[in-house]
Amino acid sequence: MLSRLLVLALIAWYPCLGAMNAECAGCHKSIFESYSRTAMANSSGTTSQSPATESFQNAEFTNRTSGFRYRVSRNPTELFFEFLNSKGVAGRKALPFFIGSGAAARSYLIADDGYLFQAPVTYYKAGAKWELAPSYGQYAYPYVTRPAAGSCMTCHASSLKPIPGTQNRYEPTPFLQGGISCERCHGSGDTHIANMKSGRGEIAIINPASLPPDRRDSICAQCHLSGEVRVMKAGATWDTYRPGDRLSDSVTVLSRQGGARNTVTSHGEDLEQSACKRQSGGRLWCASCHDPHKEPTVQESPAWFRAKCLNCHQTSTCKASAAARTARRDNCIACHMPKASVTDAQHIVFTNHSIPRFAGSAPVIPKGILRAIAGPPAIPRDLALGLATIATREGTNYDVTLLEQAVSTTPNDVEALVTLAEHYRLAGQDNQATHFYRQVLALDPKQLTAHVGLASVLFQQGNYDESIQLWKAALEMNQGLELVRTNLSLALWRKGDVAGAEANLKKGLEISPAFQPAADLLRSIQVTQISR
Repeated sequence: MLSRLLVLALIAWYPCLGAMNAECAGCHKSIFESYSRTAMANSSGTTSQSPATESFQNAEFTNRTSGFRYRVSRNPTELFFEFLNSKGVAGRKALPFFIGSGAAARSYLIADDGYLFQAPVTYYKAGAKWELAPSYGQYAYPYVTRPAAGSCMTCHASSLKPIPGTQNRYEPTPFLQGGISCERCHGSGDTHIANMKSGRGEIAIINPASLPPDRRDSICAQCHLSGEVRVMKAGATWDTYRPGDRLSDSVTVLSRQGGARNTVTSHGEDLEQSACKRQSGGRLWCASCHDPHKEPTVQESPAWFRAKCLNCHQTSTCKASAAARTARRDNCIACHMPKASVTDAQHIVFTNHSIPRFAGSAPVIPKGILRAIAGPPAIPRDLALGLATIATREGTNYDVTLLEQAVSTTPNDVEALVTLAEHYRLAGQDNQATHFYRQVLALDPKQLTAHVGLASVLFQQGNYDESIQLWKAALEMNQGLELVRTNLSLALWRKGDVAGAEANLKKGLEISPAFQPAADLLRSIQVTQISR
């Protein structure tokens, strides 16, 4: 009973870790306590229960591109932000959940009827200020409906509770534990706990360090290896991977970089390119330098990491003079793992994990060649999907031959089929697009992209009835699809359902008050009705 009370007390003290780790904490108290203070343990949570790390002295800013002014505030019950422009377009959104430990930055989630969306505001530790979230500067309005899908959430929270058949709707408690749980690295602990309680003493839990290098490294790579694009294997989903598996069996990570580029999640990719990693014979991995259960303080870091370096390198190999080493306080990482700005987010610096031999140097990798990293070479199907994803993202063309071959080889591959359907739709080849969209929906009736794409084709052909059904179904999967809702309202209007069109647009503007196409269509409908 005493140990149970101690566990409950620890959980109350470290709310982000939640009850999921209670059983582990009972036997591993010191690890539990030290891990609770790490960034991984605090990578998500509720803004109402977790200790505040933000300052509100710089909580107002203006996005000059859109003209909207943002203000972030906290009252006794909630964290929220407001936005307003010179035309009087305004909105207010609560921020019940946070994403990110705050070590570099912290982002937030908006909840609307159980649907979770990424907020356009982020708190940056550097400068202690609020600004637009990464990549939100491209939008001409406050984009408040970017879906927080499981594929993104899984690297920040544990035991997600998504509603099946939706893109971003969750149970009232969307995750059972804020941060990364013990089981995310060590696998399910049920059998291990049962063995310990029964006195059998058989350790049935994964120790990452004891795994073969590819399976060991996969545990870290599940979140710290993003590459240029990730392609799920046929039949796999964002939650297929389990500790002890090879990540490459469920996802192909593709890269085309030339040298280290230092992005938010490029640690694994950069380390793969380092001479230290390549010459270690598989011995060097993340935990060679990082203790996942404990983080050194800023003051401890130089000595901590120097000790790790000296496991392989002797001081005589350092080319810096004794005076220079003394001046740098023998800080190996200051020269060989310098911090630098990341390329995919503003106001953030991360450590360069390519471990360049000299400051400013980096591994030379052929640029522009899309290739699989941390796994076997990409099969044609995965390469085709990767090329298609990048082309869509960048608005460029790509050779569809590989994709067509992949579909002919694996005719029930939903991801390949829907990607090919999208290609044909964008190319104006409606008959081919319709054929493949229908094939996708026969295989997976809840495939969101197929609903949206097929409805778009049918709407252009004047088939309003079926496009309305498809778009309504899509909004059940994600009610924040702004263009889908606007197009649905247009179809309803053309069908003579004025009340339905107006109600749908008003609902959309409640969710996304600054989405101008919806406001314009609503105004057109109302003006037309008045003129009659």
